[in-house]
Order: sequence, then structure tokens, then C-alpha cells
Amino acid sequence: MSAIPLSNLQKGTSAYIEFIQENPEFGELDFLVTRRLTDLGFSNGMSLKVMAIGGLGKGPFAVRLGNQSQFALREPEASKIMCRIAKETQQQ
Repeated sequence: MSAIPLSNLQKGTSAYIEFIQENPEFGELDFLVTRRLTDLGFSNGMSLKVMAIGGLGKGPFAVRLGNQSQFALREPEASKIMCRIAKETQQQ
């Protein structure tokens, strides 16, 4: 299965972070957003679970990382984080 953006995951989905991709929406600040996400713990191989999704599925996305820290991300940040769904919770 190929990597999909965190913003496309459903509530309750468990996944692993594959990589953080560029998002042209951030322009020249994109690398700073990537660095901030990495500093918060959104790194390759880190497990996560989508705890909640805001109205209309557009975010914010409440995410709990494998280290038990929890964050809310806006849709543009969530779309940068490419994930591989854990086998036991694969979306159908």
C-alpha cells in the first residue's frame, strides 16, 4: 500500500509516518513547517492514531503519537504527513 496523507485518514485509524512531504501552500516557509513537525515528534516510523477530526472532515485533526503526546493539526499540516496504515486498522 502506498503512503497517504494524514488528512485522508479516518477517526480511529492507526498508522506509521512514512515521510513528510512538501506542501506548496506554505511557500518559502515550508521547510520551517516541516522542521516544526519533526521537532514535535512527527518523524519517519513514528506510530500515530487519529483521535478526532473536526467538522466536515476538514480538520483540525487530533493525533496521538506513539510517545503519547497529542496534537491538533490544521488540514495543510496534516496533508504534509504521509502515512502507512497499520494492518489491524486498515481503512476499507
